[in-house]
Amino acid sequence: MTDENVSPREHEELKLLYSSCVSEIISFKQQQWKVTNYALLLYVAIISISKLLMFDQSLELIFLSIAALVVLIAAWFVIGKLSSSIQERRKRQIQSRKKFSDVFMFAWGGGRPLDEIEDKIENKPTLLWFFVGILIIGFSTVLLLLHSQQW
Repeated sequence: MTDENVSPREHEELKLLYSSCVSEIISFKQQQWKVTNYALLLYVAIISISKLLMFDQSLELIFLSIAALVVLIAAWFVIGKLSSSIQERRKRQIQSRKKFSDVFMFAWGGGRPLDEIEDKIENKPTLLWFFVGILIIGFSTVLLLLHSQQW
């Protein structure tokens, strides 16, 4: 069932690599959600601090605004690194699938004919901009609440 250029040992190694990539992608996606959630919690903490502590208004606003910016930059960086890692694992999966049997590819492609299956990294969805959008909206909300006189 394997490509004739692949030995049984190599086939087992490819299956192991493929399985490893699947579990790593799942882990990286979970980490992206956790980073986003923790960043949002830090934004809430920044707003809470602004209401609990009473020191010079302008100094407080500058300090807390910088803290929110640091949260945005750090979370964006980590989520970007995780997204890059996900894409790298997907590339490995694509290369592994090239050596798998036609039966596997037919099943993986949902029953479509082999000539209709496109297995390209460009077609793989990424949630990077979804997470970054959430971070930016959270950052903007923090700035709005910090600098708003009515709340």
